[in-house]
Amino acid sequence: SWIDDENAAHEAMVNEAEAHKKSLLTLANEAIATLQDAVDLDMATDEEKQSLVEFKKFRVLLSRINSEDAPDITWPEIPEYVA
Repeated sequence: SWIDDENAAHEAMVNEAEAHKKSLLTLANEAIATLQDAVDLDMATDEEKQSLVEFKKFRVLLSRINSEDAPDITWPEIPEYVA
């Protein structure tokens, strides 16, 4: 007969959430690096400046996510990348 291991299922969801979080943080960090370079070099458009702010907010929201809360995680919306 089939045995449902709730601990193993939860651990799998936590691992999946952690991997997703890391992937989104990588995306945010790469976007922020490029946009911040444009700002630092005084080459950024107004849209790029706003995109930088949105990605920084996104990164903060991601940092506050606890993967242990899986599957009850509300992921922040990925900002539009303007470059």
